[in-house]
Amino acid sequence: MKKLIFFVGTRPEGIKMAPVIKLFKQSKFETLVCNTGQHKELLDQTLSFFDVKPEFNLGIMQPNQTLDELTSRLLTAISALLEEQKPELIFVHGDTTTCYVAALAAYFKKIPVAHIEAGLRTHNKFSPFPEEMNRVMVGRLADFHFSPTEQARKNLIKEGILPSNVFVTGNTVIDALFETID
Repeated sequence: MKKLIFFVGTRPEGIKMAPVIKLFKQSKFETLVCNTGQHKELLDQTLSFFDVKPEFNLGIMQPNQTLDELTSRLLTAISALLEEQKPELIFVHGDTTTCYVAALAAYFKKIPVAHIEAGLRTHNKFSPFPEEMNRVMVGRLADFHFSPTEQARKNLIKEGILPSNVFVTGNTVIDALFETID
């Protein structure tokens, strides 16, 4: 059975990843969830609402942390988890520091990366900061790109990503909305 790890660290990631995580939990894959704790209380509430129970909680949030400190703690903790669990594939979402660092740690360990909400671009590395560069760097590290729109797909192909590795899937927040309505 192939082992997958989904990395979530913020409330938006939790909302948008919950439908995908739940779908994979019902599949033939061993599906694990890692809560990095980038947004501790907000993410805990969100995952609870969607009935997603993480197998791992890194709890890296610190008061008044800088991006440098957050990034280094995430890289150390995620690298250790990947070394211990040895997944065949990881999933990351969007543009957060959790997304970028998980992709980087997986790259260092030669573990393929699937990026959900891939290809969105403002083409200004400081707007939004640091999210735009997180997205761009994850785009270079990811092996599979799940784009919400055709324009996002075109952005990736223009950046040299193989078209066969880019899939237009729509926005998973819509799936979360329908789940909430139900």
